[in-house]
Amino acid sequence: MQMNRSILAILLSALALTSCQQAPPGSDAEDERNPYFRQANKDVADLNYPAAIKQYEKALAVNPSVVKAYYQIGLLYGDKLGDQISAIYFYQKYLEARPNAAEREEVVAALDKARIDFSMTQPNSPSQNAAEIAKIAKENVDYKQQIAQLQAALAAKEAQLSQIGGAATPPKATAVVPASPVPEKKAPKAGQGASISSAIPSVPAATPPAAPSEAAAPSGEAKQHTVGKGDTLWKLAKKYYPASLDLNEEIAKLKAANPGLDDRNLKIGTVINIP
Repeated sequence: MQMNRSILAILLSALALTSCQQAPPGSDAEDERNPYFRQANKDVADLNYPAAIKQYEKALAVNPSVVKAYYQIGLLYGDKLGDQISAIYFYQKYLEARPNAAEREEVVAALDKARIDFSMTQPNSPSQNAAEIAKIAKENVDYKQQIAQLQAALAAKEAQLSQIGGAATPPKATAVVPASPVPEKKAPKAGQGASISSAIPSVPAATPPAAPSEAAAPSGEAKQHTVGKGDTLWKLAKKYYPASLDLNEEIAKLKAANPGLDDRNLKIGTVINIP
């Protein structure tokens, strides 16, 4: 009889110890003790996400209080499988079951991310339009930088060609105008001066044509020029002195008429004197 009482006391102690070790309902510890939940975790480690989702669902079917499975399913749908609608559903199920969960902020952040990701997949959504506008603005900045670089390279090439063209230009030829012969006048004989002079018609002396003035500006051209896009001293010399045989000489005149002019960087809007 004494032995039976001892055995009964041992059994009662074991039951009390077991009850103390049981996890409280609705806790993470209870979730992780579920065999389907543990198998789902193994499937996740093996990257077998569809099988893991099925095991989490089995854990919920056996014990609906294993609500952490909702959160894990939501993560798999949202981060691994790209199904944001399903992810949103399971995140909300978890928050409804455990509104005061320790990881509530993490779940809310994951829920917000899933909503944004889903909105980005919809045509003409505000998020998508904002992303497109930002992309276009960045491309415009890149294009402007490329245009500026191309303009600088073009200006350098024009300056290089200007120097090469100046070195290859032959020396300017000077036009020579032959003098017109002047008829020799004979002295009239005595008594015939009046009759001879009256008989010979008067012929005006031939005047040699004036040589073209060097570096003369074409008629009607302005004496000042406002620098426009793409203007260089080489272009201005060709424009205002088209008949010149030595444009380098004309460029030198332009520089002399505009002290302090930076011929390698003509600023748009600068007024240049044309001598």
